[in-house]
Amino acid sequence: MDLPTLARGLGARSGLGPAPISVGFELTHRCNLNCSYCDRHSPSPGEMSRDQILRALSELHSLGMRHVSLDGGEPLTHRHVDEIAAFLVQRQVRVYMNTNGILVPRKLATVRLLSKVKISLDGPAACHDAVRGQGAWRRAVVGALAARDAGVPVELTCVVGRHNVDHVDELLAFADHARFPVVFQPARASLFAGVERPGAAFQLEATEVRRVFRRLEAAKLRGCAAVGNRWSSLRHFRDYPRDVELPCAAGHINATLDPEGNLLHCGQIARPGRAPNVVALGARAAFEALARSACTQCWCARVVEENYAWGGRVHRMLPPLGVAEPPAPRPRRLKVVA
Repeated sequence: MDLPTLARGLGARSGLGPAPISVGFELTHRCNLNCSYCDRHSPSPGEMSRDQILRALSELHSLGMRHVSLDGGEPLTHRHVDEIAAFLVQRQVRVYMNTNGILVPRKLATVRLLSKVKISLDGPAACHDAVRGQGAWRRAVVGALAARDAGVPVELTCVVGRHNVDHVDELLAFADHARFPVVFQPARASLFAGVERPGAAFQLEATEVRRVFRRLEAAKLRGCAAVGNRWSSLRHFRDYPRDVELPCAAGHINATLDPEGNLLHCGQIARPGRAPNVVALGARAAFEALARSACTQCWCARVVEENYAWGGRVHRMLPPLGVAEPPAPRPRRLKVVA
């Protein structure tokens, strides 16, 4: 992190004024998959035009934006994704992307601009394809390999639920062999806190969530590089689903921009009927109008980790003294797709 960005972050932390240093931008809610537990499959009716997007990003950059995570839906389906990524990189913004990986081989010119690619993988092919469609696992792995061969760091994301809880160790074995880190987090009823949607059928009982994450702690303590979670999220998930107060950077240095230009202090919350809109108000007024209230139901691993770092909770970032669950037997190894 460069010194001006660090200074802005410290200033926000000290109460001297918020700045949208890190922005999650949902380019579109359109997706080329129809995953069973997801609630984003179709474009929003009023998605911003190319000019509106570039104007909003330019304004956010002038306010201090230095990191952007492109999200969806599937961001690589957006017709202007190539230009948007290039626009950001030209302004020395670090760009990350959450993707299902399918279009990565066709979009390598854009992927090469990214600082990191995050690809969802649920486990072995049978688990992954059961919720995402036949052949989705193979295409996701091919995309991950293509991105890495292009010189871009790759991180896998696994949502742990009823469909894959018995196959987590197989995914770890595959990721360890393929040299990919995996970030694990519990399946939720919806992408948005407090909302009941298709994901409810995939949710595990609280005791099951805690048990599988204790196994992941054990694997990390043994030195398994495939467990990509930092200790702060693993320790946080020990309390799932109980309310846990944690320092929250939402609205202080983080914000989420949806496809219609609505600006939110956190992308994990239930979407309000009305939110400050960057097209109608401009980015500065929209950001100044954000709510800056924390919640106690934060179960997205990387968001949890960023919040503990933001709050300087160093003791939560260190390994625990021990784990309650014994490590599971090492399973058979999955093949890496060529």
